[in-house]
Amino acid sequence: MVRVALDAMGGDLGPKAAVEGAIAALRTSPGPLTVVLTGDEPTLRGLITECGGDGLSLDVVHTTQVVEMSDTPTVALKTKPDSSLAVCVALQKKGLVHASESPGNTGAIMAASLMILGRAGKISRPTVATVIPTASNKVVMVDSGANVDEKPAQLLQFAVCGSIYAQKVLGVESPKVALLNMGEEEHKGLETVAETYKLLKASHLNFIGNVEGHDILKGGFDVLVTPGFTGNVVLKFIEGMGEFLVHNFRKAVVGPEFDAIFESFNYENSAGGLLLGLDGTSVIMHGRSTPRAYCTGILIARQMAESQVHRQIAEDIERLEQTA
Repeated sequence: MVRVALDAMGGDLGPKAAVEGAIAALRTSPGPLTVVLTGDEPTLRGLITECGGDGLSLDVVHTTQVVEMSDTPTVALKTKPDSSLAVCVALQKKGLVHASESPGNTGAIMAASLMILGRAGKISRPTVATVIPTASNKVVMVDSGANVDEKPAQLLQFAVCGSIYAQKVLGVESPKVALLNMGEEEHKGLETVAETYKLLKASHLNFIGNVEGHDILKGGFDVLVTPGFTGNVVLKFIEGMGEFLVHNFRKAVVGPEFDAIFESFNYENSAGGLLLGLDGTSVIMHGRSTPRAYCTGILIARQMAESQVHRQIAEDIERLEQTA
């Protein structure tokens, strides 16, 4: 039985969306699942009944505080130890759940996850991975904005994290790893990227070389490695392009093929940010998560925990360090 903790108070749409998403996940989960909601218990119990969730494997842990979007991460953790966000992560540290996720303050989620769960093995820095749609397959992009000024060795670790996720969750047997650069040649780009190329080429990963910006949405690779600054720009551009397509072409273009394209850009079909490199499973949901988005995130967190992604990452990083 996989137990997933969900911060039910941090989302823009309020706790009802979280409760509805949890109920949907329990009804559609491919395997045994319990969802543990953290937040104001009377409110959540009332919503569970209202939404038809009585009798499902749905628990509530009462908390008295909420981390606001305006709170700075460090202050929030120090002054709000009984927040729905902090308790959601702490439950995993105590061994009461196998995964934690929150739609709240991104910085606070990252800080809480790192401070409470710690790093996986010899990971230097955790990375935020996002799964982006392409014309041919889903691609795991690392890093998506959790880090800046990364060193080549850290980008190599991110590549390992992304490759493990692609294997364990997306079901890719030997993930193809590509490096985002301004040209296909090995020597192109910033010094950090050029040095990362050398490390990736010498590693055990299935590295296929550089790809350029115009290659991203073509796909054909499974993991895209890039520094966090560039990754965040790419991510926000793709999100904006999805909104552009929906707003400008949705009414003019009809048919199942086009519906599938539009749907691939729908954030409700992804879990948001996946914190890889932690000694545990932590997922950053979109702040505006709908019930459908919550459901997706819970099921992905369940799969990550069941597949022991964090332990496999620790083992691979250990092997990487031994061969360095």
